[in-house]
Amino acid sequence: MSISKEQLEQSFQGKSYVDLKDLVQLIEENFGFNVTLQRKDEQPTFTEEQKKRMTSVIFKDEGVLSQLRQAHRDRENGISTYSNNEEEFAQLLKEVQNEQ
Repeated sequence: MSISKEQLEQSFQGKSYVDLKDLVQLIEENFGFNVTLQRKDEQPTFTEEQKKRMTSVIFKDEGVLSQLRQAHRDRENGISTYSNNEEEFAQLLKEVQNEQ
């Protein structure tokens, strides 16, 4: 994917400076990408849809489910290995059961 110098000059015609938003617009219009910018030092933020997809993938993994089942058995036997918060643990188990 590339853009000619002429196209670039035409896009920024009459501008002595090119703003970042202009570059983003150029990329989106000419290459069909949806561009999101984020500072290097910031933590990535995920959309709700991305979070849902990741959660679904994680809780379909048999290794993860096995660890949660073992943690639940341990919890029932008085061994707290997963979480110090009973409510969070119960909520997680409920969510896992709903995913299956």
